[in-house]
Amino acid sequence: MTSPTPRPLTLLLLGTLVAPACNGGGTATTDGATTDPTAGTTTDSTTAPTSSITTPDPTSSTTSSTTTSTTTPDPTSTTSTGPDPTGPDTDTGSEALACPIDANTPSIASISLTPALFGAGDDPSSSPACAIVNPERGFHGYVDLRDLDEGTLMGQAAAGRSVVYGQVLLPEYRDKPLDALVLDEVAAGFDLVRGAGMKVVPRFHYSDAMNEPDAELERILGHIEQLAPLLQEHADVILTLQAGFIGAWGEWHASQNGLDAPGPRKEILDALLAALPADRTVSVRRPSFKEEAYGGPLTADSAHDGSALSRVGHVNDCFLASDDDFGTYQEPGEKDYAITDSAFVPVGGETCAVNPPRSECPAALAELALHHWTHLNSAYHPDVLDSWQADGCYDEIACRLGYRLAVLALHWTESAVAGETVPVSLELVNDGFAAPVNPRPLVLVFQDAAGFSETVAEFDLRTLVPGQAVSLCVDVKVPANAPPGSYRIGLQLADPAPTLADDPRQAIRLANDTGVEWLDGINWFDATLSVQQ
Repeated sequence: MTSPTPRPLTLLLLGTLVAPACNGGGTATTDGATTDPTAGTTTDSTTAPTSSITTPDPTSSTTSSTTTSTTTPDPTSTTSTGPDPTGPDTDTGSEALACPIDANTPSIASISLTPALFGAGDDPSSSPACAIVNPERGFHGYVDLRDLDEGTLMGQAAAGRSVVYGQVLLPEYRDKPLDALVLDEVAAGFDLVRGAGMKVVPRFHYSDAMNEPDAELERILGHIEQLAPLLQEHADVILTLQAGFIGAWGEWHASQNGLDAPGPRKEILDALLAALPADRTVSVRRPSFKEEAYGGPLTADSAHDGSALSRVGHVNDCFLASDDDFGTYQEPGEKDYAITDSAFVPVGGETCAVNPPRSECPAALAELALHHWTHLNSAYHPDVLDSWQADGCYDEIACRLGYRLAVLALHWTESAVAGETVPVSLELVNDGFAAPVNPRPLVLVFQDAAGFSETVAEFDLRTLVPGQAVSLCVDVKVPANAPPGSYRIGLQLADPAPTLADDPRQAIRLANDTGVEWLDGINWFDATLSVQQ
């Protein structure tokens, strides 16, 4: 398979706010709805990893650089402005259609989709669209990575989970290096997670009770150094790594070796970040631990830039349990820091106590949205979870944890000659609590007996904040050797890791309940491009 020389694309990013279902303390739109206070426009973009398409097998795949422009979101309009869509092609100088698309142009075909959205006032929580199991989001299960078996993961998958929390308890190694036995156990656990089509949130720790010791700093740093090759090899199945190691349960308190202090905490955080690939994150128990180590909070400009600040997320293991979530927020401004920062990094954890009215449905929904939760313990606290079931919000929470992506419209040129460049535009909305937390390419796929694809290299799905719709316009290069035919148009959101790129379980399925067919990891539209020689 050969790939044409990459050529510039035009990508128009148009923010259009969709009113969220819950008041998370945002600002009012013209229709009285509220918007996420962190959902601003983004002026910077980063290059997302590319992915090869193997199902179906295209004859050509192009990865193109893009330019990104933004406008202030206008909730009453989705009209984009920009260069004349019938003006000269900047690459060829010829008269040709190009981005942005004017949907009223005779040769432009359009389909409008009407997915049920919480942000639009719908309640699809009991619909098949909310039963979709997507990667890297949702309620998580519990496993022991040192003693894991396939049956345990099959049970988690059968329960509709794509994420597990992976305990790695190391009490026998407090005073000695890790050996081949434990490294092989953990590696086998990661392999089983991969085979099950899931992701894991690992936590390494020595203590499983308040009165149990952790290890000394030098021992911990030595263990992290030993784990680094393992973490690098298996980073494809790590959603985020919880910092662990320090204190009771690895929750960074009650250390018996003086490690619950800024200096040791930062040394361990630095070591963990160095042990992981640059596109993976470490999550800490309190927001102030991140702030004292790296500053912040993040903004749209500093998010996803590869810095230590951009790679530290949040764990809250007593969500909604008290005014300060049982000591999660102890410093002035710590909760405000968490709210702002959470828009750009993973947030996960569990509830730990019933605390009405804060732990009840209205407050829970509002705070899950405000703090951009991606994953939540499916087993704890059972009384809180039972109250959500009884009060009718559990299914909505399950559906909205993390991202929930849907396409609102597709516009495209109906026909093209092989070798031409044609514009394709789609409107994509995030109806979840959070943006996707790890990099993932967006690929337009065109399939007949043969096929080709176009990767939008500089659109970063991690910037698709909740309550926002974007209009993406891509100038697609039709290969000169593309056989004549009618090419169906699809959207692929595969995992970028070579080990996972061909696994449909690791690809994002759109939340559209009608108008989109899910087949072999690709979202297919009722749309075709006619190619002639």
